Amino acid sequence: MDVGLILIATVLVLGGLIATLGDRIGMRVGKARLSLFNLRPRQTATLVSILTGGVISASTLGLLLIASEQLRKGLFEFEETQANLSEARAALEETQTAKAEVETALDRVTRQQIEAEGELTEVITSLEEVTERETVIRTRLGQTQNQLSVVSQQAEQLQTEISRLQQDRQVLQRQQVEVKRQIAQRDRSLAQRDQELRQRDEAIVQRDEAIAQREVALERLKTEQAFLEDEIQNLESEFLKLRAGNVAISRNQTLALLITRSQSTAAATAELDRLLAEANRLALNAIWPDAPNKAIQILRIDPQTVRGIARTITDGQQYVIRVGVSGNYVVGEPCVVQQEEPPCVEISLQARVNRIVFEQGETLARVPLETAYPSTSSLVEALRTVVTSAQIRASLEGVIIVDNPRLAGGFSDPRLAGFSESVIDFLTEVQNYGAPLEIEAVAGRQIFTTGPLALELVASLNGQPLFQTQASEPNSPREEP
Repeated sequence: MDVGLILIATVLVLGGLIATLGDRIGMRVGKARLSLFNLRPRQTATLVSILTGGVISASTLGLLLIASEQLRKGLFEFEETQANLSEARAALEETQTAKAEVETALDRVTRQQIEAEGELTEVITSLEEVTERETVIRTRLGQTQNQLSVVSQQAEQLQTEISRLQQDRQVLQRQQVEVKRQIAQRDRSLAQRDQELRQRDEAIVQRDEAIAQREVALERLKTEQAFLEDEIQNLESEFLKLRAGNVAISRNQTLALLITRSQSTAAATAELDRLLAEANRLALNAIWPDAPNKAIQILRIDPQTVRGIARTITDGQQYVIRVGVSGNYVVGEPCVVQQEEPPCVEISLQARVNRIVFEQGETLARVPLETAYPSTSSLVEALRTVVTSAQIRASLEGVIIVDNPRLAGGFSDPRLAGFSESVIDFLTEVQNYGAPLEIEAVAGRQIFTTGPLALELVASLNGQPLFQTQASEPNSPREEP
């Protein structure tokens, strides 16, 4: 049976017994009409009942305290129990926090364990590879040891040979000392010879430079000579034409000139046809002024050349088209008047990109003077040579020369004796300078493909310009049509 039930039953029985006993005592006190503490009997009976109830309560509480240790602790140790409970709750919270941290650490350790297991797997794989390599290396080591034993035997043989060679080396060193002494004597003699050879080489280099300069000058003179010979032949031909009659059109004369930028082959062909028709009309008026039909074709035109130029000039660039005469033709040229087929007036059709060929100040040609005080005739000859050379250079670079070059701001023909005042002053200054100078022909302004060939004369000494003719008209860029 449960102790609690026994305790309750005991309390009830004891309470009943004490109550009965108290009632009997109260009755007896009432009947006996006893008086305690000078109280009335009735009041005494009431006091006895109160004391009896107190005894019942005290006995019940005492019995419960004797029987239940938990009740004793609950009554007498309640505050201490509350304090312990608060400490227990705080300890519980700390324990729960520590538990959460431990669980977090456990998760981290678990992940690290997984990673470590992966790394362990890799390490095991690497260990297996290393083991295999170790096996291979041990095999090679065995082979190497075998080879080492062979090499050791060879090393012993080489040591023997080295000893022998060291002995030979000592002998050779003694011989080397003797040879060095002999070489020192030879070096001194060779040094003297080298010095002589250097002096000879310097003399040879100076001679080679002089020869090279003369060869350059010779090549330039050959080019000029060929040009001049061609000019002489042309002049002879012109002279014959002059004797035969009036020259209507001379060789290299420009009949027509066109600056264009065509976008299609058809447009380029149409422009070329109009240009050739105008050139034919001008040539016909010059050679046969009284021609009955002004539409007579007298120019010999190559259709393939026309088509080729038409295809060339359609690349978007600006081109200069020139129709020039290839020979000299007199007024009333028989082949023109007789209307021979094919037409007899030969022409040259040129197409060149209109661009800046020479910048202002760029040197086109130069001629050195041989003496410090040249004569007037040699100065004039040098001037003609440098202008002619400049014309040749400009023509080779693509300049279309229509008129004579503009020398020092004015027109000048180097075959004539008349020069401008600026040129005469320049020649006078060159003649009186007192040192052999160089006469240079430089571009007086930007020179385009269409010209004109504007030149300035510059006198220089050892590549340094000294003075020049007065600058020509200011440079004005060509406007594109």
